[in-house]
Amino acid sequence: AMGATPLRCCVQDDSKINHIKGVKIHPDFCAEMDETKMTPELYRESLKLRSQAVWNSFVDMKLVNPSEVKLEVFPSKNKNYRMRVGFGLYDPLQEDTYADIPEADRPGELSYVYWYNKRLHVVKKFPIAHESIVDMMPRLLNVIKQNKMLRAEIRAIKFLVSSTGEMVVTMIYKGRSLAEAWQGEAKNLRHHLNLTGIVGRSKNVRVVLGRAFVNETGIKLENGKNLRYKHVEGSFSNPNLSMAICTLNWLTSVSKDIASRIKTRPLTLLELYCGSGNHTVALGDGYFDSVLGVDIDDKLVKAGQLNLSENKVRGAKIMRMDSQRFSKSVMARRKHIEVAKSDEKFSKDFKLKDRDADFSAVLVDPPRAGLDSSTRKNIIKYPAIMYVSCNPEALKRDLVELTKTHRVLRFAFLDHFPYTRHVECSVYLLRRNI
Repeated sequence: AMGATPLRCCVQDDSKINHIKGVKIHPDFCAEMDETKMTPELYRESLKLRSQAVWNSFVDMKLVNPSEVKLEVFPSKNKNYRMRVGFGLYDPLQEDTYADIPEADRPGELSYVYWYNKRLHVVKKFPIAHESIVDMMPRLLNVIKQNKMLRAEIRAIKFLVSSTGEMVVTMIYKGRSLAEAWQGEAKNLRHHLNLTGIVGRSKNVRVVLGRAFVNETGIKLENGKNLRYKHVEGSFSNPNLSMAICTLNWLTSVSKDIASRIKTRPLTLLELYCGSGNHTVALGDGYFDSVLGVDIDDKLVKAGQLNLSENKVRGAKIMRMDSQRFSKSVMARRKHIEVAKSDEKFSKDFKLKDRDADFSAVLVDPPRAGLDSSTRKNIIKYPAIMYVSCNPEALKRDLVELTKTHRVLRFAFLDHFPYTRHVECSVYLLRRNI
């Protein structure tokens, strides 16, 4: 157990994602949005309870030695930290769609809602969202209420913003046409609300008006690097910008330590589950002579390659490949590989023929399930490991094996999801003979 938090809204089952009529709503959207309970003082109390509970669980399993490793805690903003959110929309004019919802839970007007603990919750205000989203929510809802074309069969709304004010709104419908009449009204909505883009989604239909991405340019690292990222609608991006920056600074400081301890050159980094290159961009052209990122999602890989180009990073590449397959076909065999252009399962421009897969360090940021057995077995071949985890239980399981050959040098609790049981931890391991 993680201990109580001021909001009393910790997620009871971390493995589940709640749904509102087929629309996935992440359970870290708290059930109680009472701003009076989101004071800096109460947040610090919550953070202390949660971080210490996680740390104690690793100490109890003897995965970290508290006399040698100190817990590093990185706090979030106490509110207005989420750069992307999504809600269902309940419309009393379309009650047949919500026939299984108790009448007492049904709002009397078009409302933002989400499903939590088997109940429908109405969202009047969402203070954990970025200020621009909080401001836009009622304005957008009021326009949709009064516009029959935009309102008909609408089921959900998603917001994606940047710190510089760009915003993409996604409007999700049950299955209706999003043809010329809808597009005309949506264009008027975009201009009226000064949105960067509107994305309309219906069954097998995606319509983009304006841009389907935002540019995040407000990132300056402690080492002086200024970074920019393209965050694409429908693809993963870190929702908590301040914590994303903390993570990048932490990884950069670890990379500096790796460079001081490992004398062999060139110093090379393999990054598995690299996504759109959030870490790759920050670590490329830094302490490592080269960085290779690997991810299976084609949209994320393309966004990552664009992010490398936008930041003029020359010492890094991203390829499309399943991390488990990469582990089995490259890491395990440690062979030279050259990917043919005809192989559509790989990035067309990727070649690794100058040296074998003998990287100096590996960075893994796996999904909640953690590392597969093949990857877990093969990354211990590398001197240094940086592990970013969104699931402490999976991290514990993996560390049981990794600590047989490596020792933990640093352990960080990064509070990406305040007030919830969702936890992000980062661990730095070094081979025991170094």
